[in-house]
Amino acid sequence: MKFVTSVATVFALGFAGAVQAADVTLLTEDYAPLNFERDGQIVGLGADQVFEIMSRAGIAYEAELTQWSRAIGQAERRPNTCVFSTTHTEERDPKFQWVEPLASDSTILVRKAGSDIAPATIEDARSYRTGTQTGDYTVGVLEEAGFESIDLAPTQSATVKKLLQGRIDLMITSGSFLEAALADGIEIEEALVVSTTTMSLACSLKTDEALIARMQDALQSMIDDGTQAEIIARYE
Repeated sequence: MKFVTSVATVFALGFAGAVQAADVTLLTEDYAPLNFERDGQIVGLGADQVFEIMSRAGIAYEAELTQWSRAIGQAERRPNTCVFSTTHTEERDPKFQWVEPLASDSTILVRKAGSDIAPATIEDARSYRTGTQTGDYTVGVLEEAGFESIDLAPTQSATVKKLLQGRIDLMITSGSFLEAALADGIEIEEALVVSTTTMSLACSLKTDEALIARMQDALQSMIDDGTQAEIIARYE
């Protein structure tokens, strides 16, 4: 796990040498290009935006890179805890307070490069062994589409490994994940676009509503002044 304590924790005090607990705990996973570790820091087109939001809003925070199932579970239960970059789905909607949009993405089925598996619809894909990550929003997508047997792994990379080894036929993931995987030379390819999605910062229902409002205002200012577009462009 990686921890990052914001310098805002000190600046928010107004004087040096004092100690103050973070206003918000931020949790995320290693999921390039949205969030990942580089040189000991959490970066990415989602992470950079979230940290800029906190800076503009004057909110002290601590950030941790951890396993997704733990991150989203903690964010659902703990006060003043948020998780990113989170796909905003109908099923998740009532469980969190949302700060958005960080980005638009797509939900896709991918196959091993060169595979002849080619479902025309997500319903057609039911007959194939399909994998994803435990706790990911895609589990709900598959369940709603009627998949009865879903292969779960603790991480996206473990699911990719199963796909390349032929242990599963398809993997459901995001378009941004596929782009990052292709850039790393991983031999997978798009099989079917399932839907388009909104990526967000999702905070527990026990998070102070005033903090949520400050975060949303900060994000809107980033959209208005072009900062969001600049951040996204860094990772294209």
